[in-house]
Amino acid sequence: MSLFITILVTLLILSDISSVYFAKRALTQATEAAAQRAVKNLDMESYYKSKYNATQLLLNLSDGREQDPGIPIDCAKGEMDAASAIDEFSSGRARLLGQQIGQIRIDKISCDGFQMAIATTSTARLPFLLPFINIKEVEIHSVVGTFDERKITTNYYGINLG
Repeated sequence: MSLFITILVTLLILSDISSVYFAKRALTQATEAAAQRAVKNLDMESYYKSKYNATQLLLNLSDGREQDPGIPIDCAKGEMDAASAIDEFSSGRARLLGQQIGQIRIDKISCDGFQMAIATTSTARLPFLLPFINIKEVEIHSVVGTFDERKITTNYYGINLG
């Protein structure tokens, strides 16, 4: 009988741990999706600033090329898109993320013009409440950072398409 109770309690604890793992994975995926949506907002002014002038042409032909820091992000629009994506995931969380995850909150959004970082928090509800543990929910956190970069491609003839 004690072996049966030990195995049962172990299975219940492993089920709770698995539930927290899947909730953490769902929170991370929602945060990654929001970050990817945020970095797609191009800052047109920074992107095209002194891009096509004679000085830049001479610099690009010489060894004094500028280092490419990445694609500039419009931080204000990116933050709004990230917040709206988190709101969409949070409002449809039962359908999209599962029933075990609670409301998603944004803790911090930071943007330096080329990369975006988002920190989110939610709660994971445990499917089994064990009397000796007495924990119903676990708070989970996720931090995701991303940036957009230019890809250099060449065509069939070996010409750099930028």
